[in-house]
Amino acid sequence: MELGKTIAALRKERGMTQEQLGQALGVSGQAVSKWEKGGAPDAELLPAIADRLGVTIDTLYGRENAPAADIRATLLRHLAAIPAEKRMDELFRLLCCTFMRPYYVSGDVLSELTEALFDLPVKSCYSSDIISHTEETIWLRSSVINETGVQLAVPAEDCPMFLLMPEPAGGYEANFADNDAYRALFSALALPGALEILRMLYAHKSGYHSAAAIAKSVGVALSDAERALPALCDCHLLKKTEVELEDAPVEVFSLRDYDSFVPFMLLSRWMCDKFDSYFCHWYDRDAPLLRVKEETHDESK
Repeated sequence: MELGKTIAALRKERGMTQEQLGQALGVSGQAVSKWEKGGAPDAELLPAIADRLGVTIDTLYGRENAPAADIRATLLRHLAAIPAEKRMDELFRLLCCTFMRPYYVSGDVLSELTEALFDLPVKSCYSSDIISHTEETIWLRSSVINETGVQLAVPAEDCPMFLLMPEPAGGYEANFADNDAYRALFSALALPGALEILRMLYAHKSGYHSAAAIAKSVGVALSDAERALPALCDCHLLKKTEVELEDAPVEVFSLRDYDSFVPFMLLSRWMCDKFDSYFCHWYDRDAPLLRVKEETHDESK
């Protein structure tokens, strides 16, 4: 393949316009257009072009037997060549291709469904025609569990999700909280208005809200809000502070963090789905997912 055609093909694969590539290289979009139509860039620009496109110079010239590059450096160059707003999507696609394909492309496990969806991500994770006996929408998902850990994914454009959990040396359960902490959390979330309050607060960038303002915004009774808010604070989902006003101090509430609620809700949705539809499901593990704790004996007794 000619140099110009190679540059054009790589640029389009990465979703870059001629103007974007030109800006990254310090040249005009017209210059890029000229290269792609058969002109040749200055030799001094070749390393920069290769870096921006995430390839080696050998690849630009179509050399198939180029020596393998360091995978970490190659990945970084590849992602750097993608427009910033598309980098997370590209990383998601790479993760799906890397961790899912070894399990669904072997032997007779290929079904018509997986063959049809081989080009990731699939168009939609919701489909009413996968399971014919119900009109309910279901979540098309991927699950791989083996001796090294757990991988869960929704390989879709409208709800892309990827969770990769290598098993730690001490096992997963060693990092669990006490059961009473989970009971307190779930009890708090079960209170009337609790989930509505959290969803409302996460819909705002930041800020402090009084119980009355929260109840009005969410549309719940003030008594329900006044019961749910302290419980959510006890579980460390919210934090409480006092604001001095002219008449008297007022308690106000805000989110404690911004990183746990959305993953929690999506994984809870995964657990609560009435019907299962797996794009890829592979369980290849002899040991149980949780390790049995060894009982300790007091020799003095």
